[in-house]
Amino acid sequence: MNQCHTKDALVAQLDRALPSEGRGHRFESCRVHHFLYIYQHINAILLLQCSKVLTLLQSVVKFYIESKIAQAQNLTEKIVIQTKKHRSVPIAASKIYINGYPKKLVLFQQSASPFYWVRYYTDGKMLKRSTKTESKQEAIEFAKTFYDEINLKRALKQSLTKSNSFYAISQALLKAMEAQVARKELTKTTFQNNQYRLNKHILPFFGTKEITDIHFDNLDSFLNTLSVQQPPLSSSTISGYMKIVKRVFTYALQRQNIEYIPAFPSVKGEHNARGYFSLKEYRQLWSRARNLEGQRFEYRVLKDKNGVEQTGSYFAEGTCYEGRLIRKVTITRELVELIVFMTNSFIRPTDIKNMQHKHIEEDERDGYKYLRLTLPTSKKHDKPIVTQQMAIEVYNRLTAYNKQQGWGIGANDYVFFPNASTRDYALKILQTQFDALLTNLDISQGLNGEKRTIYSLRHTCIMYRLLYGEDIDVISLARNARTSQEMIDRFYASQLTGEDNIGMLQSRRKRGKNK
Repeated sequence: MNQCHTKDALVAQLDRALPSEGRGHRFESCRVHHFLYIYQHINAILLLQCSKVLTLLQSVVKFYIESKIAQAQNLTEKIVIQTKKHRSVPIAASKIYINGYPKKLVLFQQSASPFYWVRYYTDGKMLKRSTKTESKQEAIEFAKTFYDEINLKRALKQSLTKSNSFYAISQALLKAMEAQVARKELTKTTFQNNQYRLNKHILPFFGTKEITDIHFDNLDSFLNTLSVQQPPLSSSTISGYMKIVKRVFTYALQRQNIEYIPAFPSVKGEHNARGYFSLKEYRQLWSRARNLEGQRFEYRVLKDKNGVEQTGSYFAEGTCYEGRLIRKVTITRELVELIVFMTNSFIRPTDIKNMQHKHIEEDERDGYKYLRLTLPTSKKHDKPIVTQQMAIEVYNRLTAYNKQQGWGIGANDYVFFPNASTRDYALKILQTQFDALLTNLDISQGLNGEKRTIYSLRHTCIMYRLLYGEDIDVISLARNARTSQEMIDRFYASQLTGEDNIGMLQSRRKRGKNK
């Protein structure tokens, strides 16, 4: 059935077959139409791809143009900002070229100075100097002389410039300060503090910057850097850093490295009242120090529950075995005597360090006995200090104790720890002992949270005169304490209230006293 059906189908197909000519013509026609169809599709595809490519190219060109415009705008803004910030930038319209001289020799003016400036580029260096005149003709003559000087130095193979880097000027300043120390115009401690601050924060920030390139914005940025230091720096410390920077600029001005000192950002200092000890605390200090003489303490740094080390503290030896042991300290007789001596002598801790027997003389006037302390100059003060009478007893006891220990008591021997390897170490011993004592008494901080140190004994001495002295003359008190009346008022008297001196406020002048 299937086979029969297939045969009939083949015959039928042959019956419908066309002549070869007709079939051939039809076949060629189909080819042409098929080719045209394919060509149309290819052309459409090509046109589509070209359109995409063109769109992409347009996008790329647009992006490139926009980026260049943005760069140009940013550059313009930077130029405007720099022009505003840096007053030393030459004013373009003011440039003057001198006939017969190289084009590299230029006169110009700048916003920072009323004078004409001259600059000359040679040997890879830009040499610049103020003409110190507003006259154009005088400035031209100065520029010619400036040019001749440069060529003469080149011929003689001399250095064309002094180093104007902040670093170089700061080092020159330190050398000058060392000479001041040698002349006893500056204390060694002050020099060391300035050197430390320069190396700690100042030089790492300004580095090798040319001092002429340092302006208000740089100084303000440095101030902001100091303000975010961890642990935080006090306002007085920050102010101290800025004063050293300004001193470098002042020194540069004196050396004619710069024409002017830029404006400095202001620092508002904190004027916190000095901490002192009440009479009760003072008695506790002396009594506890006497009872603890010979007792050893350990300074250990403990860790919190997270394993992070906290602020260290003093513990009596053998009472704590946790944390990291930093140092050990023993309470000595010197500390016992120091507490009483400083509270009755107005002196600073540095005076304790430097005090020798030749500086002390016992005297009496108008029935009052006292020690006259002719100490080395401190805070630019060189007048003798007059002590309270109690200081005499302490000095005599301490001298006898030193003699008993076999230590020197001659004119050039030191009063406190004469056997110490260095005077700085002697003071450090006393400071660590005092810190351990404060911790033991739990009075390391004052009522207002101020940290107490061995310096607080001096503050206590001054405050006791203000509180308990009769008819105290503040000027005389300030001079005797080697300070100023302003400092007395700002840091000491500011703590006084009416109730502290109620007796003086309600006192009445006796009749006939003013006659």
